[in-house]
Amino acid sequence: MITLPICTTDTPLYKQIYEWVKAEIQAKNYRPHDKLPSKRKLSEHLCVSINTIDAAYSQLMDEGYIMAVPKKGYFVCEIDEYHNISIVEHDTTQRAQEGKSKVVVDFSPSDIDHTSFPYKIWRNLFKSCFDEADSSILKRTVSQGDMNLRKELVTFLHSSRGVNCDEKQIVIGAGTENSLRTLSLVLSKNTSIALENPVYRKAYQTFSHMGRKILPIPIDDKGIEVEPLQGLSHVAVYVTPSHQFPLGISMPIGRRVELLNFANRAEGRYIIEDDYDSEFRYIRKPIPSLQSIDKNGKVIYIGTFSTSIAPSIRISYMVLPINLLNDYYKIYSEFGSEVSILEQRLVAEFIAEGYYEKHLNKMRKLYKDKRGHLLKELAVFGDNIKVIGESAGNHILIKLLTLNNENDMCQAAAKNGVRVYPISNYLIGPRLEKYQNTFLLGYAALSKEEISKGVHLLGTAWNLAVSSI
Repeated sequence: MITLPICTTDTPLYKQIYEWVKAEIQAKNYRPHDKLPSKRKLSEHLCVSINTIDAAYSQLMDEGYIMAVPKKGYFVCEIDEYHNISIVEHDTTQRAQEGKSKVVVDFSPSDIDHTSFPYKIWRNLFKSCFDEADSSILKRTVSQGDMNLRKELVTFLHSSRGVNCDEKQIVIGAGTENSLRTLSLVLSKNTSIALENPVYRKAYQTFSHMGRKILPIPIDDKGIEVEPLQGLSHVAVYVTPSHQFPLGISMPIGRRVELLNFANRAEGRYIIEDDYDSEFRYIRKPIPSLQSIDKNGKVIYIGTFSTSIAPSIRISYMVLPINLLNDYYKIYSEFGSEVSILEQRLVAEFIAEGYYEKHLNKMRKLYKDKRGHLLKELAVFGDNIKVIGESAGNHILIKLLTLNNENDMCQAAAKNGVRVYPISNYLIGPRLEKYQNTFLLGYAALSKEEISKGVHLLGTAWNLAVSSI
């Protein structure tokens, strides 16, 4: 039976239990296929509620440490052993839809709620940052970006995503595509880019425009497949493990370790972790970043404020492994930052004063409410559709369980005033049968009324029978 000290701290009980069990699994005190105590027995043994145990076990299942077997209980998953390696120390110096019908409802997966932007706070921060007593905001800053923002990011990323770095590893960019272009110049010229397929389209376009060899890698229910990567050398693997775009898959710990072990087995292998949409998870707490378990400098971590604050805040951040810093300095040491220092200071203050965390909490609640409303509206279609990837992010996927032609469905929706986003737009190469008639529906920018109207218009356009339930 699990015995652990329950501390009277601010740390929730479920998290203490979750952390302890995870540590025991990682330490091999629990072996693969070992059975864990039932929720009832463990709650009685630890004198805590069953809900507390349920929350701890649910988080462990989300991260792939344990699995539930119906009528048998909870068991430890089989996870590849993480192989540490010795590191030589380095000195650190959407395709447009056809038709011209007026768009009434746009289910864009990349937009945000514009009505909830903290305008007043932003104005006040602008006044405080734009101070004539501080002339540094008028000066050119180094290519890596403003030190104030980089220091704030070190603290925030560690507390929220488990990212381990210092400010010299952070490079501020003008959006994710800008960061990817910078990275492409830093990586050795013979490095190929392995991309999830389907993939975030701008990542594919950016690396292609930079002349990189692109290797599309299929995805299964745990994320990018590792087996097709075996045998590749000098490759950077681009992944979105926290919330795969566009499929919405959260990569479990077993696949994460498998991917890291692949990178560790040869020089010149890296993982590019785009932590897209990691802030918005609605059922349980966010899963820690892939970078947080990397001990060998193999993960290049990238994030942005585009979805969490606003798309117009063209500020991204990239955490480079220490062994890539010299390559970065060789190219960029004489350049200045591509992002306005005033905007960087604004974001730094937004984080430092605690406004950013409050804003994220507010938006999570808002988007969770909209998500629930969309799912409720879609429920009337019953068995005509299958909903996928609904537990995180700002969009869901629906798969039409009919034999209709995808292009015809897009055109029918457009003629009825609705813009939808077929997953085929995000595929590299030919369309795959398993993704046929699958569409992204973003809901962040829509009101509940617009969501209801959009679903009604889709039902009419696609002749979906309404369930009697």
